[in-house]
Order: sequence, then structure tokens, then C-alpha cells
Amino acid sequence: MKFTSKQSNYRVVLRHGMPAEPITGRAAVPGISIKFENGQANVQNEEYCKLLMDHPAFNRDFILAEEPGVADPWQDFRRDPEPEHDITAIEYGHVGKNANPKPKISLSRDKQRELKEIAKGMAVEMAKEMAPQMAKTLLETLAAQKQAEKKPSKSSDVKSEKEEAPKEENESEEKAPKTTTTKAK
Repeated sequence: MKFTSKQSNYRVVLRHGMPAEPITGRAAVPGISIKFENGQANVQNEEYCKLLMDHPAFNRDFILAEEPGVADPWQDFRRDPEPEHDITAIEYGHVGKNANPKPKISLSRDKQRELKEIAKGMAVEMAKEMAPQMAKTLLETLAAQKQAEKKPSKSSDVKSEKEEAPKEENESEEKAPKTTTTKAK
């Protein structure tokens, strides 16, 4: 079964361990604990699952995540277990540039929704301003294309003149009377 906790690294002690007492002859009794890694724990043992569900922190510090329709309610608030490191370059014995990565910004679901609404409002305002300009540009482009279609291009004029020239030579040959000469003996 899958369980989800509020904290990234959370350990639930199900049964405390007992140390060995060699004087009295008692052997050590191991304890049972479940560790949540990044807020998640997968438990395969049925006995441990029953102990987890009977634990006083169940439904308060951790929940059963396999129930249908249950999302991780603490996902937005859970922090990375690895702290931010302060890395500074040392050059020639002097402290140099600070090379720290930028910290991750996490927003809650409510803030994410508000941010999306603000972005959507800005997009609508920009669209209202841009629509007339886009329509004007589109009409100018279409008009230029129609004018280009109406005017024949120079390359097509040159081709048509070349095609007409051989036809004229053929026509002049046809109009001229054919003369034949015969040699007398």
C-alpha cells in the first residue's frame, strides 16, 4: 500500500526495539519503523499496513494514498530534504564569485490558479490590441497577392515572345509561293 506524509523525510515507529541485556539473558528485540522518502512510503507487508492504519498519527501526519480520487494534499508545501548549498569559488587565495543555484520557487495551488487567471486576462487584453493590427496586415497581404496575380511577370512575357517568333517564321514560309527549278538537259 502507498502512504503519503506531510514531511519529506518522516519515520513512523510501529514498535520500539529493545536492547539486549546479557546479564539477565534477554536477547535484543528489533524495532519496526517505516521511513517516508520524499513524502512517499510503499509498504508491502500486510501486518505493517495494519499497524500504520492503527497508528495515532494516521490521517493527521500521513494518509493512505491509494484511495481513488485522493491527491497528494501536501505536495505544494513539502520541501526538498537536501538543503541549498553555499558554493563559492576561490581563485588565487581570494574569495571569488558565488556560484549558488537559484532556489526553487514553489507556489501553492491557489497561487497557481490566481497566476493563470492573471495571465489569461493579460492575454485577452493583448489580443484586443493586436486584433485590428493583425487584420490590417492580413488584408494588405491579400491585396498584394491579388495584384501580383493580375500582373503577368516579366519572365512569362519573355517566354511568350519566344514562342511567337518561331510561329511568325513558319507563317511567312507558308505564305510565300513555292518555286521549283528544274534543270534543262
